[in-house]
Amino acid sequence: MQTAIERAERNPAGKEKTFAGRKKRELRKNILFYAVLCLVGVFMILPTVVMVLSSFKTYDEYYSLHFRFLPEVWAFDNYARVFTADENLWLWVWNTVVLIVSNTLICTLSTILVAYGFAKFRCKIADGFFMVLLCTMMIPWAVTMIPSYIIWARLGLTNTFMPLILPSIGGSAYYTFMFRQNMRGIPNEIMEAAEMDGANSFVRLWTVIVPNCIPAIATMVLFTAMGLWGDYLGPLIYLRTPEKFNISLGLNMLRSQTTQGRQDTPMLLAASVLMAIPSIVMYFVGTKVFAKGISLQGGIKG
Repeated sequence: MQTAIERAERNPAGKEKTFAGRKKRELRKNILFYAVLCLVGVFMILPTVVMVLSSFKTYDEYYSLHFRFLPEVWAFDNYARVFTADENLWLWVWNTVVLIVSNTLICTLSTILVAYGFAKFRCKIADGFFMVLLCTMMIPWAVTMIPSYIIWARLGLTNTFMPLILPSIGGSAYYTFMFRQNMRGIPNEIMEAAEMDGANSFVRLWTVIVPNCIPAIATMVLFTAMGLWGDYLGPLIYLRTPEKFNISLGLNMLRSQTTQGRQDTPMLLAASVLMAIPSIVMYFVGTKVFAKGISLQGGIKG
């Protein structure tokens, strides 16, 4: 009895036909798969496209009963009016920059120190403390929101930047995990060689560890900055006076701007587009850095 292989060898035309049929089936699957992906992508990006196009519509066209996808008249003055809508606009931008820089620096420094301790200093209870640290990631921020507010209110620090900056001293559990994995991927032989040259723990950290964790650090800095740029709920809880608002709260204040008795929505959409630009730029500038940082740099050494 001939086997299937023998029959295929004796019938190369049938073998080629089978291979061609398999390729066609794979091609149809790929076409269907990418068609579904494109459809999902269109639905995901459609609200953003509508927002951008609507920001160029005139007030009358936006509130017209007849919807038009593209503006009939491109009203570029919507963007100009954003900068004259409130006198505190640049103050809001400055406050946001202060929050971003202070939080990023403090959180990055704290996270590096904590991760360094977990990665390169071993003791019996280190793994237990590390598991407790990871468990804090499971606690929703909404659970600690009210207790945190009560603490800061009793300290008399509401309506200041302190509740938005000082918690960064504790670092970040997620980035501590990421830094620890990166640091454990650095061979201990390099650390031992630096120690033999007389370098203490802090010297080894800043001359050996940190230069090898630049992708992870850059990832943390960029993601933290993007998150703080769009942060709304935190400042909403603690800040009261408009002079101390960040850009998110400030743009919400622009909702009071009215034209012909209605909210000036085209101007608000233009402000939203302007606010989204820095995050988009940071993302595309740091795309390669994100990929390197999240890859966790390979194996783990004890």
